[in-house]
Amino acid sequence: MTKEERIDLLIEAQDKLSQVIDLIKEGLKGTSHEHYADAYIIGHLYNWVDASGYDVGIQQYIDRLDKDEEDEEN
Repeated sequence: MTKEERIDLLIEAQDKLSQVIDLIKEGLKGTSHEHYADAYIIGHLYNWVDASGYDVGIQQYIDRLDKDEEDEEN
């Protein structure tokens, strides 16, 4: 599998995860569970899409795949 194919799969995963986030948010909108879900499950899912700090999300894997190939070329 090429680097581009791997990155395409990861981008597709990001898109699907974003769709899942939207579905959960819409499903719980206006309920007593909305705030709790936003604070926990939605926050974690967003972090999986694009993490910060020491966490690693899909975007960080995409970035690392790009960097790994650059390192191999040098």
